[in-house]
Amino acid sequence: MALKKLDIGTELGRGWNLFKENMGVLIVASLIATLVSAVTCGILGGALTAGMFLIVQRLMRKDPIAPQAGDVFKGFDFFVQALILVVLAIVAACLLAVIPVVGQLAGLAVGAVMMWAMLFLVYQKLSAIDAVKKVFEYTKTGEFTMPLIFALIANVISGLGAIACVVGVFFTIPIAYCMLACGYETLFGGEAEAISPEVNVAPPSEPPADLRL
Repeated sequence: MALKKLDIGTELGRGWNLFKENMGVLIVASLIATLVSAVTCGILGGALTAGMFLIVQRLMRKDPIAPQAGDVFKGFDFFVQALILVVLAIVAACLLAVIPVVGQLAGLAVGAVMMWAMLFLVYQKLSAIDAVKKVFEYTKTGEFTMPLIFALIANVISGLGAIACVVGVFFTIPIAYCMLACGYETLFGGEAEAISPEVNVAPPSEPPADLRL
């Protein structure tokens, strides 16, 4: 099935608006996730990223039970697979880093692939390997170029906070997650929706002849 068209400008705007409307909970959740990930040398980073995406999705879909910053720890339901995905990304980036110039550019591509794989892992409950495979399957079709560029832009936005001011990452990271989640919703939002089973209702039988008028 062909993917829907992804307009980068539209998704960046949607993500920014989502962040503005829910700035408080997202900044606090990002603060928790960033500090805990740093203290644990990144070991919990994957799970906390998953938790951030869960919060963003609930905000985007206007969950009647508003998510709290502490819900970022619900990402631990994906701890093992998220950790595997992070390790795969680190290994790939390190191997590419030995190639001058090209390796650094390829490292940016690895980050884009990782973010889409994380979205598939969290929102479609795929394993880390299957999530990465899904990204490459879409890439081979030629339809995934724009989504990968979009993820690359979101990753750059996420890192801008560290360049301008270290404290800025608590703003730019959740902004990037909001943008990515909006992009995912545009492309795949209906994939995981439950389909109500059909109920076969037998037609009413005719009443006995002696009861007919």
